Amino acid sequence: MLRRIFAWIAAIIAGAVLGLGSAWAVLKFGGQSFTEDYGRWEFSRAAGSTAAGPYTRAIIARGGLLALSAREAVYFSLYTDEHNRPLSESCIYTLAGRPLDARWWSVTLYADDNFLAQNNDNAYSIDATRIGNDAPWTARISPVRGDAANWLSSREARRGFVIMLRVYNPQRDFRPSEQTLPVLTTVSCAGDTP
Repeated sequence: MLRRIFAWIAAIIAGAVLGLGSAWAVLKFGGQSFTEDYGRWEFSRAAGSTAAGPYTRAIIARGGLLALSAREAVYFSLYTDEHNRPLSESCIYTLAGRPLDARWWSVTLYADDNFLAQNNDNAYSIDATRIGNDAPWTARISPVRGDAANWLSSREARRGFVIMLRVYNPQRDFRPSEQTLPVLTTVSCAGDTP
């Protein structure tokens, strides 16, 4: 009888260790990839999906994204420049886009901790309301505004920040592609030699 109790206790402990270990590994290393790539932009069909499993929901929650369903909004994330380098506040970038087949869209810059950069620039986001939804547009991403009409401040965003594109109420014929999503171009980086 005592042997059976120890076997049950050992099984419970082993199950708890395996369960917690697998949850930690998925959260730490990302687990199975749930993303699609459109150029440098990443898109997750799991964000906002009721079919997402517990590990997928944990990964999304850890990233701080409270996602709407895909009928209401789709989310694209940009982590690297055209040279596959992590985005950095020491660089100046240009983001150029065209009209999107959606009711509304926004582009927001999040620091390396997935929160808004801790600065007083009040330049965290641009959107269709400010830019318009019927003409090509450009925005400057840098720690200093310069003479840009549209600016996302990367001051205090550090190395490894993310740019998130949210497309709200996409039309039925909305098809993301490398050609339809905004294009990021590196203008310069501190320390680059001419």
